[in-house]
Amino acid sequence: MIRNKTYKINNCKFNNDKLNCTILNGGKYECQPDKNFPDICIESSKGIYKTKESCINDCETKYINQQLKEINIRHETMKFYLFIKDIIKNENMEVFVWGGNALGLKVLQMIHQKYPDDDKKFEKAFNEFLKLDLIKDWDFRSITKKEITPEYRSQLDKISKKYKLVPRAKTFILYQTPKPIEIDDKAMFEISIVDSNLYSDLEIPLTSMRVKVTEYNLKYIFMFAKSFFSYKLKNEQFDFSIMRRMLDKIKVSIFPHKDGLYDITDDFDKGNINDNLIDFIKDFSKNDINLTQFIITMLKDTSRIFYRLFEKNIPKTNKIKHFLEDDLKWKGEIKWLFDSKKIENILKDFIKDLCKKILSIYKNNYNKSKSNESALLDVQNFMKGVSFKRVQIDYDNLFTDESKKLIKIMFNDLVKEVGKNNILNINIEKNTKSKDVSLIDFIKFLINKELFN
Repeated sequence: MIRNKTYKINNCKFNNDKLNCTILNGGKYECQPDKNFPDICIESSKGIYKTKESCINDCETKYINQQLKEINIRHETMKFYLFIKDIIKNENMEVFVWGGNALGLKVLQMIHQKYPDDDKKFEKAFNEFLKLDLIKDWDFRSITKKEITPEYRSQLDKISKKYKLVPRAKTFILYQTPKPIEIDDKAMFEISIVDSNLYSDLEIPLTSMRVKVTEYNLKYIFMFAKSFFSYKLKNEQFDFSIMRRMLDKIKVSIFPHKDGLYDITDDFDKGNINDNLIDFIKDFSKNDINLTQFIITMLKDTSRIFYRLFEKNIPKTNKIKHFLEDDLKWKGEIKWLFDSKKIENILKDFIKDLCKKILSIYKNNYNKSKSNESALLDVQNFMKGVSFKRVQIDYDNLFTDESKKLIKIMFNDLVKEVGKNNILNINIEKNTKSKDVSLIDFIKFLINKELFN
């Protein structure tokens, strides 16, 4: 009997009556996910992949999982992965990465497109890109085809609980982990669920870019998150090899747009704004449907016009435009950025014209009724559908003197005409069904904040 002797036949070893075939398929490359990404697939006698590309396609998932483990975020990302996979498959939802991070990925793709084969120029442009600070926390938005009733919300809460996610809002659906990983004092990951995707619920193309998420590309989103988190947390340098690969794998989509506004065809959305006010907006915009939609969107939540537009989106637009035109030397047309100065002037003119309009409505009614209450109710009805709730909530914490100045311009003439005390003394029964703040109550709030002193 022959002992301890090994015979090799093709790719198999025959050892002590046992056949051990380690490479049955003529493999050449081995996956080593703990290496740097360019080195995860190497030629090896232990290889099971025929080509390097097939090895990378399979090994990148193991590599990404390894990266998530090293920075201690894999446990949290797995909860979101399983929840998102569930609601896509079983609730027929569409899920997107939405907003600022999608915008950041869009700009990154433009850098990648500009310098596809020049790593030095790519890195130089990327370092300038980092100064824009576009990529922060990762917001997922899910769109359901079902109406969100209390019963359906309860059902979604049960699904989220299965994956150890918890609800974080009362008036809308938002899920996070119980103790979320934070970046810049915000949860690194969260997911909202909405049942509409109307233009009046959006802001501008700049802020509504999105990346459609699937169970297959979600790993790239988490790897992007890991890369920027590691950079902020430990100043860890970026691996441009996998970054470039991932930028080729995802698609950033933008709603139809023109000159930085939504390009409206047959899907104009009045957003429950009063028809008389819409007619006034159309007259102001000279029936420019794109501009009309933009102003309606700003009025549906007036924090967009008084705070977000002037304090955030116009400065962000200017920074991105400067980067693309001056640093990146981008030659193509960028239709998703508006002319900041033009938009600023248009909206300031609109605020002034609206100020004159509501004063005119008040005077016309008062001349007939001699009643402040009746005349102000007429103004309030004209402004039906315009929301001031978010402005009131964030007034003390977010609104700058410039933002408050715009609010004052809109209502100052009306307050002067009626008189602050007369407004404060008006007592109108509140609509208990409304979740919003009435115009009259909002003006009272501003008076109490001494805006008109």
